[in-house]
Amino acid sequence: MATSADKIAAALRPIAPDGKLAATDVPLINSLGQLWDDRRKVISDPAVAPALDPPWVAQARTKIGEKEIPGSKNNPWIVSNWQRLGAKWFNDDETPWCGNFMAWALDAAGLPYPKEFPRAASFATYGTACAAQLGAIGVKARKGGNHVFIIVGQTPDKMFYKALGGNQSDMVCIIDIRKTDVDDIRWPQGVPVPSTPYLPTLPAGKVSTKEA
Repeated sequence: MATSADKIAAALRPIAPDGKLAATDVPLINSLGQLWDDRRKVISDPAVAPALDPPWVAQARTKIGEKEIPGSKNNPWIVSNWQRLGAKWFNDDETPWCGNFMAWALDAAGLPYPKEFPRAASFATYGTACAAQLGAIGVKARKGGNHVFIIVGQTPDKMFYKALGGNQSDMVCIIDIRKTDVDDIRWPQGVPVPSTPYLPTLPAGKVSTKEA
């Protein structure tokens, strides 16, 4: 199987003098091949933060795996968010907490968040409307309410967004949400919308089935 360095060399050979690459070109080609392999490995792993992650996405990724505690006990991190972010009337992890997680990620990045963040629908008018891209905030309807999440990519068939969010099967994780189910896509308040949207293609994963 041809390596990335082999492919780079093959692309350069037709434009090289006499169609031949010099021995001194080899180290550079090998380095470029390694950089390409490293880059491809990073963006193919949804749990690894690419260098292009906006701050709120980087913060959100640090909580992947955070989950509710079954039974009468509650996850102290989720409960503390309710208290600190301004929804002190909630004190459990049973209340739908996708808005809790989204507000936490924005706040951790030094950004404002909707006053009514416990309602996922409040993010539908937050910030600025934008094209789907890495870091955009998606809002969709669900049975009994709405769900809010961060778009971190799309599947190879371009049918689903890779959604990083809280309260997805009772935890923070990345799931696949069908694009046609998403009602609003927003960019955080106070942050310029990128002139060139970037939406990486990532492997298909688990399709969303529980968001509350």
